[in-house]
Amino acid sequence: MRFIDELYELYRGHFTRDEEDIIAVVVGILAEHNHDELMTIVESMDDEELFNMLATYMVEVMKRKVAMDENGEPGSRIVH
Repeated sequence: MRFIDELYELYRGHFTRDEEDIIAVVVGILAEHNHDELMTIVESMDDEELFNMLATYMVEVMKRKVAMDENGEPGSRIVH
């Protein structure tokens, strides 16, 4: 995905193996974009990229829901 490739090249020296660094950069970048800009990025994806993005998101949300259910937390709804 071109957006990810460009983002990686821009921040390559800032990433470590610590997932928190990656999350901070990604969330910060996404927060700077409005809905229309984010939709432009999504619309530029090919079918495989879109599938992978949605699959990754859905798997992560399901994992959180299962973890919340296992911890007995009511209303395991993920809100961003």
